[in-house]
Amino acid sequence: MQVTALKKSFGKTVVLRGIDLTVPDGKVIAVIGPSGSGKSTFLRCLDYLEKPDSGTITLDELVIQADQAHKKDVLALRRGTAMVFQQFNLFRGRTAKENVMEGLVQVKRLSEKEAGEAAEHYLSEVGLANRMNYYPRQLSGGQQQRVGIARALALEPKVILLDEPTSALDPEMIGEVLVVIGKQAKQGKTMLIVSHEMDFVREIADEVVFLDNGLVLEQGPPRDLFINPVHERTKQFLARVFQSFDYVI
Repeated sequence: MQVTALKKSFGKTVVLRGIDLTVPDGKVIAVIGPSGSGKSTFLRCLDYLEKPDSGTITLDELVIQADQAHKKDVLALRRGTAMVFQQFNLFRGRTAKENVMEGLVQVKRLSEKEAGEAAEHYLSEVGLANRMNYYPRQLSGGQQQRVGIARALALEPKVILLDEPTSALDPEMIGEVLVVIGKQAKQGKTMLIVSHEMDFVREIADEVVFLDNGLVLEQGPPRDLFINPVHERTKQFLARVFQSFDYVI
């Protein structure tokens, strides 16, 4: 996936000021930055949950000009991406298995039998083989998020977009979700992940992007960006996150 000059405003509030970013196949790109920097809006624009004002999104042979996008282009983009949300976004009246099946039936047009088999496979993949027929209210937050990850994986997207996947979880549940995401990264899944879990980002990401005030200020391998950031704003952010910058070194 390649993003060029992506911009987004809400009324007079400018959120994205021209984002350029490449997500190579099989790589994990992590986006970090302060609250309000545009991280979640950026991911939502890539799946057209928010319509960008301008810019270009390229996914393999698909090239979308934001200000000229047609419905068929957006549908094609969504078939190539899948979002894992902060708040799970599960259907409360459907079981874990039915939640995973929904996109397979509605988007990929699989039969109920095919969708059911795929849902069982991917729920097993995230460690929920014994929770397939449970409803969201019967699952912990970590389990609900793992259903969300299974739902994304089942669509077999070219790029998985993860928007702060642990932010709504209790501390003791964060680890189980990060283990699942880490497993997928090791299997070569292409992922763009917004996260505030810096130790996890340092471990999983091939590249880290620092976003501030709607712009990419700095990008590089985790070790380089965390240990020797170039931009003063990056240094300030990391110093606050780690309390003391010496901790990172």
